[in-house]
Order: sequence, then structure tokens, then C-alpha cells
Amino acid sequence: MKIFENIHLVPGPINSYLIERENHCVLIDTGMSKSAKSIINTLKSNFPEKPLEAVLLTHAHMDHIAGLETLGQLYGPEVVCHESEKPYIIKSAKLPPREKFFGRAMGIFEKLMSHSGYTVDRIVVDGEVVHGLKVYHLPGHTPGTIALEDMETKALFCGDIVNSNRKGNVLLPPKRMFAIDYDQALKASIKMLQISKPSVLLPGHGKPIINPKDVITTYLEKYS
Repeated sequence: MKIFENIHLVPGPINSYLIERENHCVLIDTGMSKSAKSIINTLKSNFPEKPLEAVLLTHAHMDHIAGLETLGQLYGPEVVCHESEKPYIIKSAKLPPREKFFGRAMGIFEKLMSHSGYTVDRIVVDGEVVHGLKVYHLPGHTPGTIALEDMETKALFCGDIVNSNRKGNVLLPPKRMFAIDYDQALKASIKMLQISKPSVLLPGHGKPIINPKDVITTYLEKYS
């Protein structure tokens, strides 16, 4: 799905986004390990002459990083994350437990299924611009969760700090069952939407929200 001329949503159950730059491409999140095939196909179909130079990770949950192994072997991209998330991606530390029972159970499943760890090449901090994307550090879902705003189009890649419904007309808060600190995550989502004025909202789950001004207003009125 083409969001802008240079931004594509990769088909799959978890949202990954490819961004075309002048001489290369950048990927936001990898999805599960099986998602790598869709990412590779999208690259070959839309940007056959442009290498995948970087993968930016919004957070360390398995459904957002598990495609790294295949993509790393094939393209060798720079892997980028927030400094507070790096230990959980390279697996030098375990993510703090989630709030709810189902979330804790999913965390145990992830530990059983996950890779021994991935290489991180670059860490970023709040406000930094990397590969044309401004970093928003928004802890709560995980300690180093980030959103990324494309400086050219003002598209906002949200990771799991907010979600949307299947129609892309309702903005939903972070899921409590998957958050290490739901109240902090909710406050972070509000902060993000108060600071940023996005042209589109591109969540990790749910349909992209095009022309999000009214949807954001409704969200802030409900949750602020």
C-alpha cells in the first residue's frame, strides 16, 4: 500500500513501513520472521535499484524485530534503536514484566521463541534526527519505545504507542496487556500527539490513519 510516493506499507499482519530516500531505503520495524519475505518482495517490486540501508526499531517486542535475522543476512543494514531499548534487542537484559496476566504470558512465550539477540549499530535519543526521521522517546509500552516523524512528509510512525481500528478511522490507546506501564504509555501517546502535527498516522497495528486531525482531536479529548 502506497502512503506517499516514497512511503509504502508492507503487506502483513504487523505493520512495517519502507521509506524511499534518494539513494537507498529505510525500514521501520521488521514484523515477525515470516514478514521478511514480504519486505523483500516490496523492496524488489518498488525500489529494485535501492539498497536497504537502515532498519529503525520502534521497540524490542518480537513481532517488531524478528525479521532482523533474515534482513540482516541479506542486506546488512544499519540497525537503529533508542539507547534505552538496546539491551532488550541485543538480549543483554530482559524486558520488565508487563502489567496484565495475558501480557506476562506472552512475554514468557516471546522469551522461549526469541533469537539469542540482534546487533544494534546505532543508538538514538529523543529529538535526534536519523535518516530523515525525528525521534520521539515515548516510554511506557517498553522503556525505549520511540515514534519517528518523517521530516519531509510529516508522516508519523507510531509503533505500538497508539493503535487504530481496521477501518483507519478510530485512534486507540496503547494496549494495556502489552505495556510495562500503561499509565506512562498513555501519557506518552498524549504527549506525542500534542507535540507532533502529523500528516498521516502510521501505527504498528491497525490501518493507517489518513488526514488524522479530527481523529487526534477526539483522542486527546477522551484520554487527556
